[in-house]
Amino acid sequence: MVKQVGRRVLGRSVVGLLLVSALSAFAAPAQAVTVYNLDYVFSPSTGAVVPMGTVTLTDLGTAVKFDIKNLAGTGTKLDSLYFNFSHGTTNPNQLTFSNISASTGTYATLLAPTTGATVSGLKADGDGYFDGKFEYTSNHFLGDGQTLSFELGAAGQDLAVSDFHFFSLPGGGSGSYILASHIKNLQPGGTSAWVGTVAAVPLPGAAIFFLSGLSGLAFLRKPRTV
Repeated sequence: MVKQVGRRVLGRSVVGLLLVSALSAFAAPAQAVTVYNLDYVFSPSTGAVVPMGTVTLTDLGTAVKFDIKNLAGTGTKLDSLYFNFSHGTTNPNQLTFSNISASTGTYATLLAPTTGATVSGLKADGDGYFDGKFEYTSNHFLGDGQTLSFELGAAGQDLAVSDFHFFSLPGGGSGSYILASHIKNLQPGGTSAWVGTVAAVPLPGAAIFFLSGLSGLAFLRKPRTV
């Protein structure tokens, strides 16, 4: 009887150690991932909506990867993404775009000369000033279900996801936004809308794995004493 209990205790201990080891393996890279929803329309009307797109930011160590996905429906066209930036004394115009998953000559980028600059080309339909943008040109766009990717870095700087979690400067309209995008050909009617992000940062990926592991540990019962 004692041996059987001992085996059960040992078995549960091994399972617990394996689970903790697996969680450590997941958390080891500490690659922060944050998903933002484009879920607040600020022009022509205002109000919360079902997410019309997502923007996933991934910390690559020295740069941050952006993955923008259009979720606005069949036939829709996402043509821009506006973002904010703050990294100490580094100004937005010191950022560099790389690994852009779009054909050469079909897009344009614009960065503010300073963190506090107000540039007319970085104002999303009259609502707030942003620090940078990616914009499709020549009638190109991101279709429903498609994803655009690019990376943002700065020479000699180690950027993180948190460097892009800032609200646009006040500039009229209904408020300021962390991210903003313009989506065309919405149904019904083929209208267009400006949609932004007002949500706080969700948990980083590593924290989600850790919390999931804690919930799993709850299923391991304590061994009974003999």
